[in-house]
Amino acid sequence: MPVVIVKVANHDMRFLVDTAATTMLNVNSFSSGTSKEVHITSWTGTAATSAREVTLSEFLLGHHKLINLKLPAIDLSPIGKACGGHIDGIFGVDLMDKMGITLDLQRRVARFKAPEASAEEQMKAMRAGMDHCDEAFDTGNAAELEQCFDPEIVLYTPGGEFRGRQQVMEYLKSRYLRFAPKLHFRTTIHDMRSFGDALWYSYDYRIDFGEQYVAGHGMAMCHKKGDQWRMLNMHNSLQTQPEPEAKVR
Repeated sequence: MPVVIVKVANHDMRFLVDTAATTMLNVNSFSSGTSKEVHITSWTGTAATSAREVTLSEFLLGHHKLINLKLPAIDLSPIGKACGGHIDGIFGVDLMDKMGITLDLQRRVARFKAPEASAEEQMKAMRAGMDHCDEAFDTGNAAELEQCFDPEIVLYTPGGEFRGRQQVMEYLKSRYLRFAPKLHFRTTIHDMRSFGDALWYSYDYRIDFGEQYVAGHGMAMCHKKGDQWRMLNMHNSLQTQPEPEAKVR
């Protein structure tokens, strides 16, 4: 059976790894705590036993730490004898889940789940990955701009609703891209939320084209597939005079 070395109160302790159990302490290793009745379930059935509830101020595995951890402590001597050595506790599935651990039993390695990026970190990565899209818009590079959109993109504008890359690109070509290089799109980001590999945000925008411009508010959602970010949904409202309707064949 695999054993991990954890550090409790600056002492190294041996915990048996058991994915079919919840975490318990060996009462012989942790003498403090308050006594209470707990129910222990094993392959032989469920039985009530007296156990201590012990609070660990710090529980450290590698560089990952849990604080103020309350765990039951019972006599684990029989399990230690069966495993061929003293154990100070059982490292169960509850702590594995709390610490985001995945076990590779073949290689005897425990891997911690990488922390999810914050919305700000996601936004920074998205902006870096899609900077070329703003440039493609400003220069009228339709072929490159098209790859910035998800195949199922939905674009809502005061001039109409456009679904899929083809409709969106036909709208942008007829409405804006024909004015390149006298074309410039800029945004100011406000609220943002991340959902796994998807990012939602609101923004103010302004598009200068020829001698005209439009400005307003918008909401967008983009997502990451592999190493590439793509725009999935955009919904733009207008502060300036409404733009004329654009017809898509």
